[in-house]
Amino acid sequence: MMRKFAFLALLAPGPLYAQYPLPGQWEITMESRVPQAGGWKPEPFTMSQCISTADAADPSRLIEGIAVPGATGCSYTERDYSGSTFRFALTCSGSYDLKASGEVNFGASSFEGNIDATGNIAGQSTTFTNRVSAKRTGECGD
Repeated sequence: MMRKFAFLALLAPGPLYAQYPLPGQWEITMESRVPQAGGWKPEPFTMSQCISTADAADPSRLIEGIAVPGATGCSYTERDYSGSTFRFALTCSGSYDLKASGEVNFGASSFEGNIDATGNIAGQSTTFTNRVSAKRTGECGD
């Protein structure tokens, strides 16, 4: 009987077996492309961020800041955790009228994924394809 329970527990969906990032200092890199601008590719953007215990426990809090930086009035229209993968869609009704969706795979000390976004930039609909990667570099304040 115990073996059956253990096997069923392994099949259970949800956060029981989810891999979340550890709190601490992280180096996050975003690489973007703008397909309608001939595949224009700005230099990768790297930032250092202290990820709190609350953000680490709910990666959607972290991803919102990365996926739609500077956007306002944002809310998730889809949010799905499956194992260590977070799939999402966001809509931001504020300054950029932005829509973003993507998939990010989390580990304890790294994460990576793809984020596609479309927004109103200078009165024109612009699409971005983004690749995000991150690694934990230590404790906050190191």
